[in-house]
Amino acid sequence: MIVPIVGLKYYNFKPIQINDEVLLVKEKNNLFDDKAVAAFNVSGEKIGYVGNRSARNEKVYSKMKQKECRGKVWCITGNQILVELDFHS
Repeated sequence: MIVPIVGLKYYNFKPIQINDEVLLVKEKNNLFDDKAVAAFNVSGEKIGYVGNRSARNEKVYSKMKQKECRGKVWCITGNQILVELDFHS
């Protein structure tokens, strides 16, 4: 499954490249979205979120068996990063 990571402009992080690993983590204590999924690079820097207005947010949240899952950067655009998820890792 490929999901968009948005909100990039709100975070400072090292440049991302295709095939970089990304960690998605459930943020149960998020004040704005009780099903928030944050994205982090391999250095542990927050890079954004799976968009909460996206139907994929609900799908990703429910498919995540643990509190986190890994993915790889598939595509980079000006305002979002597309990540291919691996729900088995």
